[in-house]
Amino acid sequence: MDSATQTVIPQTTADTVASSPSATVANGGPYLHVVHLPDTAPARRTAANGPDTAPADAGVGTPRIAPQIIWAHGWMHTHANLLPLANTCTHGRDNYLLDMPGFGRSGMPPATWGTQDYADHAAAWLRTLPRGKRIWVGHSFGCRVGLQLAARHPDLLDGLFLMAAAGLPRRRTPMEKFTRGCRIAAFKTLKHLNWLGFGAERVRRFFGSADYANAGPLRPVFVSVVNENLSDVAARVACPVHLLYGENDTETPPSMGQDFARLLAHVHLLVLPRFGHLDILTAGGHQAAYALDTFCEEIFGG
Repeated sequence: MDSATQTVIPQTTADTVASSPSATVANGGPYLHVVHLPDTAPARRTAANGPDTAPADAGVGTPRIAPQIIWAHGWMHTHANLLPLANTCTHGRDNYLLDMPGFGRSGMPPATWGTQDYADHAAAWLRTLPRGKRIWVGHSFGCRVGLQLAARHPDLLDGLFLMAAAGLPRRRTPMEKFTRGCRIAAFKTLKHLNWLGFGAERVRRFFGSADYANAGPLRPVFVSVVNENLSDVAARVACPVHLLYGENDTETPPSMGQDFARLLAHVHLLVLPRFGHLDILTAGGHQAAYALDTFCEEIFGG
């Protein structure tokens, strides 16, 4: 991977924007771009001896900290892919959408990061926010980071809502195992046959996935991430987890969700018929939003 210049910006608190997606938050390490969709519900105060029933302008109690939803996108995506869903969740909740380092407007990782590094970087930023109740919403790659965050920094999260979660070995039929073995053997042979016109890069692009081919300077990070097995990480997650998969997802099939469900302590698995890995966010967005809203009510309260 090409060496990336580490941009260090002094640690700040989150900027708040009502309509512009240009607000940013930064902490030590790669620059982290965050879009804040603030709580649209009327501000309230929490009375010293009772529930939050007084308006903020009543002059009693302390301002209520709105529950927080943190959004983490999939590989080769940005916060924009989750923005339509996040826009449905602003009443009574603060939403923060991340561009993970290496994507969107965030800086590049300074080394070949794994998901634990992404999680630790996100944790440093989360500690700059007021500690209200908090859910991490991830899609695919963002789920890997969320699992690491919940396992490594359990004090920072109250729940995980994971869509098309990746991070476990895929179940394969004997034929799929045989086919995969043949492809690996062919790749290892052809990448050394430059004299036949097979350059290593050309062979990698032919045999690799689209994400691998398009990863550019993030390719070493991609290889590191996809080779991780998060079984032990998932077993350490103590907070409630809602898993959402598309029935027709071939990248992270529902069987992976079943395997995660066996590892997680407090989990609910929902499979949406007819949807795949990406359209679970678009065509299936209304169903995903409903499931998320239900989960938020469970974690945040009514």
